[in-house]
Amino acid sequence: MGSTTSFLRYRVGPRAHRRLLADGLGPQTVAGLLGPASGPKWLALAGLDRAILDSGLLEPSAGRPPVQLLGASAGAWRMLAYATAQPLDALQRLEDGYIGQVFTRRHTARQISDRYRELLRHVAGPCLSTVLDGGAGRDLAIVTSRIRGLRSRPGMAVLLLAAAALHLATPRATDWLFERVLFHSSPQRARRPLGGRLVSLTEDNLLAAVLASGSVPFYLQAVEDLPGAPRGAYIDGGLTDYHVNATTLPDIDGVWLLPHYWHHVVPRWLDKGRRHRDLSSQQAQDVLQIYPTTAFVAGLPDGRLPDREDFKIFADRPQDRMRRWRQVVRRSELLGAELTKDLASGAWCDKLEAW
Repeated sequence: MGSTTSFLRYRVGPRAHRRLLADGLGPQTVAGLLGPASGPKWLALAGLDRAILDSGLLEPSAGRPPVQLLGASAGAWRMLAYATAQPLDALQRLEDGYIGQVFTRRHTARQISDRYRELLRHVAGPCLSTVLDGGAGRDLAIVTSRIRGLRSRPGMAVLLLAAAALHLATPRATDWLFERVLFHSSPQRARRPLGGRLVSLTEDNLLAAVLASGSVPFYLQAVEDLPGAPRGAYIDGGLTDYHVNATTLPDIDGVWLLPHYWHHVVPRWLDKGRRHRDLSSQQAQDVLQIYPTTAFVAGLPDGRLPDREDFKIFADRPQDRMRRWRQVVRRSELLGAELTKDLASGAWCDKLEAW
């Protein structure tokens, strides 16, 4: 990589822009971290995750509440690691365990769910109370989707088809069929999410909520009847909050940091094919998005980000998938190194682009 090559972009909402120009980019301004739904694409952010933690951006700042960690689906799994007392170690456990999973065509959704449940227990470590009581100086918020209706596999297919058809008319259609439930370690510091529920995270429901948030329909099994929450089946939080859904963001005094794997920010899963439903500048008021350039992605194996379908593509060659995904992680260190350099030199300020 030449000395002038840049692989990192910064996009900022209006209010966050004013705040950053006035107070700088540091723990005094970063009040929240967003973990978008991603599937295996999050592996391209591994270097950024390490750089964010090493930089001290999320360290407690005098007179300010704990940093809020808000994630959906695989983003929730990353936020769980961030909430532990040793987040770098936890992220390494998540990375190793995620890449190392091997599924054959014979594995059922139940078996896959059981595998990931054990992985998340390993990521969280033995002391769940540290995650829940803010002992690491960070609050954890997990987005899940509760099914309004039939829990069976055929019933799920009907609901998803109905949601897709209705979503063409209004983005609120998803909320009619799937209820957003936000599990929060400090609900007193979170605004009640529009059109959803707010539930306290406890030792009894923490791992179940995080698993539910990443339980992609038909790949993993829905998580039933979480303790302390309304009865029902809980699935992928990306249905209601795919990358960032502005209606869910709790009010914070500062900037939401969004490390993302591409430029487009999709509010709900069913918005993926509708580019005009990108997050608007008004909705992204307090967001600073950090994401890689197309040139960075072009340099990944096959010129693309990792994908959940890789489990099927390389089902008979899992070692090839693992090798490619580890190459993605190694290349992601370029992003981390650039962020570290930009923070040290102040170059991030010159790179800011208006949302």
